[in-house]
Amino acid sequence: MKVPLTPPTTFVTDPSHLREYSGPLWRLYRSAGAHVGAWDALRHHGPVPGMRFDPHPPPPGHHPTVGVLSAAADAVTAIGETYQRRRVVDRVQNAPRLVGWRPSRPLTLLDLTGEWPVRNGAAASIQMGPKRATQAWARAIEERLSSIDGLWHLSAITGNPIATLFSRVEREPAFPPRPSFHTALSDATADAVVLVAARRLGFAVLGDP
Repeated sequence: MKVPLTPPTTFVTDPSHLREYSGPLWRLYRSAGAHVGAWDALRHHGPVPGMRFDPHPPPPGHHPTVGVLSAAADAVTAIGETYQRRRVVDRVQNAPRLVGWRPSRPLTLLDLTGEWPVRNGAAASIQMGPKRATQAWARAIEERLSSIDGLWHLSAITGNPIATLFSRVEREPAFPPRPSFHTALSDATADAVVLVAARRLGFAVLGDP
């Protein structure tokens, strides 16, 4: 079953379609070069081609009230999602940093791994569908379901969970004052997770210390 390019005008959503999550979240971000960001900063520029669940309205531009941040439930998935295109973990270019944290309050996420997609005319394939369609759905979800913090879905790389967070986590802060793990990917403190990720994913590694 394909994902329609246009979502329905109304959504059917009940409590069973929502997931409360307070567990670990992991992401990588650039600390040098283009598109530098903070560990807890949502991206307000979009929609960006190739980004599955960008909720920004077209055309691409800066949208102060619409942001997005994707984080994996495990560090290996975060690394795999970041370096999937070339399958090479570059520990140096753009000074990537690996960060792990737990939300400061429970997140309410729309669960795309369950029955919600099919109840609303799509299918579980929305998690892997064409970006043109999935961005339209993300935009409609963000606009209509203002009481959710984002989406719960599966990584196309590892099959493990990802939380794509929307702007409610800024309106109702959900980040802790400081993360529980935060290091340069080139630092020795990241060696273990980088080597585990490379072995499990079959990725090469550049920039070993």
